[in-house]
Amino acid sequence: MIIIVYKIILVGKFVKKQLNKVFIQGTAKSVLGLGITTTIGYGTLFYSFTIMSVALENHFGWSKSFLFGVFSFGLLLGGLITPYIGKKLDQYGARTIMSIGSILAFIGLLFLSMVETKLEFILAIVFIEIVSTFILYEAAFVAFSQIAKQKARVPMTQITLIAGFASTIFWPLVSILLNYFSWQDVYIILALFHLFIAFPVHLFTLPNNKLKNKQVQHEDNAIYNRFERKKRSKKSMVLIGIALCAIAIPIASIQTHLIGILDSFGVEASIAVMLGALIGPAQVSARVFEMIFAQKISPVTSSIISTSLVFMSVIILLFCGYSSWIVALFMILFGAGQGLNYIARGSLPLYILGSENFGRNTGYLNLYIKVVTAIAPFSFALSLENLGNSITISILIFLSLFSIGTLYILRREKSV
Repeated sequence: MIIIVYKIILVGKFVKKQLNKVFIQGTAKSVLGLGITTTIGYGTLFYSFTIMSVALENHFGWSKSFLFGVFSFGLLLGGLITPYIGKKLDQYGARTIMSIGSILAFIGLLFLSMVETKLEFILAIVFIEIVSTFILYEAAFVAFSQIAKQKARVPMTQITLIAGFASTIFWPLVSILLNYFSWQDVYIILALFHLFIAFPVHLFTLPNNKLKNKQVQHEDNAIYNRFERKKRSKKSMVLIGIALCAIAIPIASIQTHLIGILDSFGVEASIAVMLGALIGPAQVSARVFEMIFAQKISPVTSSIISTSLVFMSVIILLFCGYSSWIVALFMILFGAGQGLNYIARGSLPLYILGSENFGRNTGYLNLYIKVVTAIAPFSFALSLENLGNSITISILIFLSLFSIGTLYILRREKSV
């Protein structure tokens, strides 16, 4: 019996040693936990709508434009509330806010399962998309800034690796559930994911950081000169906002209009859909690269690489009509750049501005990004109709190049 206990202890030490090689100390439990909850969050609140909209359209006879118009409106309002949620994350800690978010997500999806009128549907979707800011990447990144402080870049990357499979899991899952249950029952099942999985995971895997914020602030002050940082933070905040918003426009536009853009250049829809499958693996590969080299390259350099990949992919987009190999290269570069961009939205402000008031800072940045992301698809469609595909893509190339230039200015500011 003693030998067995001894062997169990040895195995435990070995496992702990291996985990310390993969995870920043003290983050393993939170990375795995938030990896699960953000996967559930994106899968139930975002990706499921693509499948569920068909069931709603068939049941109510509502148009796609109405359904997705309400969904986009909800995303926009969710973006407007991010600064407020960011401040609350700083004030009460991610554990409290994300746990509340899980309960609210459960209530929202439950309400959505019972809608009968357009007004009820609008209220349910708006509520759900506002609640999503409590539990998705924005909140999870704040959680890691509280747990790992300046080392939060690695766990941020790690949860994007896990949650990157949200669509892979939930698109087929929701489709299968709709074969056996009504859309109302499916929304109830999705709601239960938040109550019985996400809520306890948030509650028991995240530390109570409310009392630790003073310690974080003290450590930050030891690293930075507080007065000097305040003087420069406003300018840095503006530069980060410009860089991230400028590159968000091409990313959001291409994401929304991918098949239509390629069709305008003469690429068949079947080829576009088939090669579009390369985007997912490219995202994962880029994030693995980020995780491996996080200690060797700064977040600013990583952001420049990310934006440069999108820049190159948009240039290549102009030539996609010539060969399917060019289309494949575009998908790979775009997927890799897009995959790194989501990490940059957390790691870049953390690196430049520090972990103090990280929730508030990223809240404002996410507000700007979400507003731009909500407007970009419509503006892009308008540009396509009036200016043509070549000029419209050229505008995206300019915006990508402008973002790269802003990041170089930001890097110079950081080194001063």
